[in-house]
Amino acid sequence: MIVSCPACESRFQVDREQLGFNGRIVRCGKCGNCWHQMPENDPRAAVAATAAAITPDVPPPPGRRRGALPQKKRSGGLAVGWVLLLLFVAGVAAGGWFERERIVTQFPQLADAYALIGVPVVAQGPKLQLTDVNTERAELDGDTLITVRGVVSNISDRKQTLPPLRVQLTDSSGAVLAEWTFDPPRGELDAGESVTFESQTRNPPEGAQNLNITFTGSDAPAAQ
Repeated sequence: MIVSCPACESRFQVDREQLGFNGRIVRCGKCGNCWHQMPENDPRAAVAATAAAITPDVPPPPGRRRGALPQKKRSGGLAVGWVLLLLFVAGVAAGGWFERERIVTQFPQLADAYALIGVPVVAQGPKLQLTDVNTERAELDGDTLITVRGVVSNISDRKQTLPPLRVQLTDSSGAVLAEWTFDPPRGELDAGESVTFESQTRNPPEGAQNLNITFTGSDAPAAQ
């Protein structure tokens, strides 16, 4: 069959069988133009062209929405958040149970809260005690030397760590004029065990009349 280039109108001889049923792309050997050439006078080509003309375009099926995967991720993150929250609540509850005596000792007002849930708790008493505290005043090389001696005892039923001791010199009105801390001779005491201690200071301020000694971290005087 004779094929005419739509660009330069050059004519060429093309074998109809090479175009096939639906035609094919051909290229002009003179100007290089390419176009889709259908076989002429072929009843099959006419049927194909007619079918293409009357068949409406069918849109492709919609693809899967991409928003589904993030929803699954959010659901997984929410589940992890609930698990962490439950673990936190369980940890707080366990601490409140096993440390209930210590908690009530620090916050006596919480004893009523424990009683409401059927767990009466008695606040722990003192674990360490200062006894036989005495002071000695002496003159040494022109300085006034104050020596403090006493005994610290573990009055609990288990081993206790000894905190540092704090000494305060006060005037008649209770105002603190001088203060110092020192470590006890031992770091721990077994249940019922005692140890003596001693500390010194030089040249106390004028007006110092009273001496108070406490464990650091305690506001109330342990001994005077």
